[in-house]
Amino acid sequence: MPDTVRYGLISTARIGFSAHVPAANDSLHSEIVAVSSRNLETARAAAQEHGIPLAFGSYQEMIESDEIDAVINTLPNSMHHEWTIKAAEAGKHILCEKPLSATMAEAREMKAAAEANNVVLVEAFTPRWTQQSRTVRHLIAIGEIGEVTYLESSLAFRMNRPDDIRLSKPLAGGSLMDVGCYAVYAVRYAMGMEPVSAMAFDRKRSGVEVDTTLSGLLRFPNDAVGHIWCSFDGPRRIVFDAVGTQGTISVNGAFRETAPVTITRGDDEPQIMPMTSSNRFEVQLDEFSECVLTGKEPEFPPDDALRNMAAILALYESAETGKAAAVEQI
Repeated sequence: MPDTVRYGLISTARIGFSAHVPAANDSLHSEIVAVSSRNLETARAAAQEHGIPLAFGSYQEMIESDEIDAVINTLPNSMHHEWTIKAAEAGKHILCEKPLSATMAEAREMKAAAEANNVVLVEAFTPRWTQQSRTVRHLIAIGEIGEVTYLESSLAFRMNRPDDIRLSKPLAGGSLMDVGCYAVYAVRYAMGMEPVSAMAFDRKRSGVEVDTTLSGLLRFPNDAVGHIWCSFDGPRRIVFDAVGTQGTISVNGAFRETAPVTITRGDDEPQIMPMTSSNRFEVQLDEFSECVLTGKEPEFPPDDALRNMAAILALYESAETGKAAAVEQI
């Protein structure tokens, strides 16, 4: 039985080399052995630069190769569906960059393809692997700040490149589909339950067809409200707060592995909990490889991705109609 999963990168997107390749280099049971592009010279140049043995001039050629066991799908959002299904049909396991898909129908088809071909499919949301996220979820669950009534999850930065694919409507771009999906996930994960309704307002930068800023509310079954704010219009802001009847939990720089968790109760001095998490991409890859090698069920199966997409699409529906939208329950 092999003890290493051989991965191929679908596309030469930056995150593959800045995050997934270093994670694989440090992983005991994961190795990135191939990269593919629609242009063979591009793939070869990327492979040479990053010490990857194999280069393919088409995505299809790579997923059909016997030299790989799994793929990391780093394509634009609108292409996740097509190439995840093709990889599954080729018998390859798929770690798909977030968000899993652009629609619920696509997500369901991707899940069905993985099940039909007996391959592992996981959406690549790395912050859930950090000590910070797990600590916040635990503190809320044990009532450390009483009953949570309000959460805020904000991610924003200034995007200045007009040709960035995240500003493309055909490629399923937009601030909510990019950084906002992290914000949605953060409040869902912290609460340990699914929102039931959404209300949102968006802003489109002049000349852009997708949301460049979106502010939304997600209401949970216990009537707690999660405020989502995401933006390509800056300034840089990465914040998570949970407010309860007896105090608050805050994580400034929420997705850094070294960000502390701060608890404040009434007039007491804030309690600062230092945190040092392992590289979240490495932990994610380790768990995915374990699932491939041993048959273990993923901690976060495709239904989890469908639930996040349901909340995202409800926010979009509300922004479009100006009315509250129900969140589909999975």
